[in-house]
Amino acid sequence: MSLEQRIMGDLKEAMKAKDKATMRTIRAIKSELLLLKTDGSGKAIDDTTEIKLLQKMVKQRKDSLSIYEEQNRS
Repeated sequence: MSLEQRIMGDLKEAMKAKDKATMRTIRAIKSELLLLKTDGSGKAIDDTTEIKLLQKMVKQRKDSLSIYEEQNRS
């Protein structure tokens, strides 16, 4: 099962459960995957590229969290 198929299944489950935080997270991942697919490079997206994308997203969020904590923001 590809990451995109798994994301779609997880999104459906989150929508049924009305879990808004999970839906936001999955939609963000879905959006990044769509941007990667339509960037015009014509490259095929393999598992390694998908993992790198997810790692990049996690790093961005960790960096944002540390900045928010330094500035005492919620």
